[in-house]
Amino acid sequence: IQQRQFNKASNSTYCIFMVNKPYAITCSVVAFYIPFLLMVLAYHRIYAPRQRLQEPQQHPQKAGQYPQEPRHHPPDQHSSHRMKTETKAAKTLCIIMGCFCLCWAPFFVTNIVDPFINYTVPGKLWTAFLWLGYINSGLNPFLYAFLNKAFRRAFLIILCCGDERYRRPSILGQTVPCSTTTINGSTHVLR
Repeated sequence: IQQRQFNKASNSTYCIFMVNKPYAITCSVVAFYIPFLLMVLAYHRIYAPRQRLQEPQQHPQKAGQYPQEPRHHPPDQHSSHRMKTETKAAKTLCIIMGCFCLCWAPFFVTNIVDPFINYTVPGKLWTAFLWLGYINSGLNPFLYAFLNKAFRRAFLIILCCGDERYRRPSILGQTVPCSTTTINGSTHVLR
């Protein structure tokens, strides 16, 4: 610490934040590793059953029996659509979780390793890893917009000040213009 503080190249207003080993481990485990483990377990519980549902079912045959023709049941359109939607949601979750882990893992690995290697990680590398983690927060709106049509539409409506061409067409046809009024402190929609 003294070597860093009295380095001629250092700025006298620079705040040096160095942590001991127990604090570095506790902080990193609570802030990153436990949430990471919980996300992996949750994703596994979401994704693993989906994989089993998509695998073709093979029925064992008894000795001496001829193979049965596979029975083709017409797929239920509703369940097929639901399966596609849920699979896409699982993939979206995987991509978002993957970006989170890739962006924050270098910082939290360095946070634990640095006290054990006598604080020799260069300050610029620390800063780069910290900013990589911060960049994850900036990536999220773009990831959601890229992966989710409803989010993308809402994002465009907000950015374009409610431009009508980004709104979803109503299944009821032309919408009736409405106005609002406030009565006794609550807002009511008038059509």
